[in-house]
Amino acid sequence: MILLILYTSMPIELVIEGMDKKYEFKEIEIEAVKLIIEPISVNQGKIVKLISTDPQDYLNPNLSPGKIITFALNK
Repeated sequence: MILLILYTSMPIELVIEGMDKKYEFKEIEIEAVKLIIEPISVNQGKIVKLISTDPQDYLNPNLSPGKIITFALNK
């Protein structure tokens, strides 16, 4: 059991808001770069994480975390 003490002036409702939300992530590949996204709609998602061994990929502003992207579904 882990005990956590949090000292804050914020109301407890704001602190625990969203803790029960289930996050679903998908792994996709765009331009030979793997991305972990949080789906927003059928073919849109928010980039959560970039997985690459090329340092230049991390400098690409189109692949930055938080960016909303549109992708094609492969069936």
